[in-house]
Amino acid sequence: MSQQNGIATLLQAEREAHEIVSKARKYRQDKLKQAKKDAATEINNYKLQKDKELTNFANENAGSVDDLEKNADLQVQDELKDIERVAKEKKEDVIKLLIDAVTHPSAELHANAI
Repeated sequence: MSQQNGIATLLQAEREAHEIVSKARKYRQDKLKQAKKDAATEINNYKLQKDKELTNFANENAGSVDDLEKNADLQVQDELKDIERVAKEKKEDVIKLLIDAVTHPSAELHANAI
């Protein structure tokens, strides 16, 4: 009978060991699942934070881009007005020079002809 008791004790010890290993595996799997959930939550929070920062940055700089475009347009308009003003002022002088060049030609040798 002592052999039977010994075998029964070994089988009982084996079952207990198997149960302990199973609990350890389950504990490990649960911890891994929890770590994945925590990581996913942290990643989502980080994404939300960065999206918010990007939105704030875009909102802050959107106005400055519009202002730069308006300033550039104003500069172009001012320069066009100056060009038109100078063209009006010089129009008579240019017409006179053209008429003089056509009506009073001067015969000169070209610089490359010498």
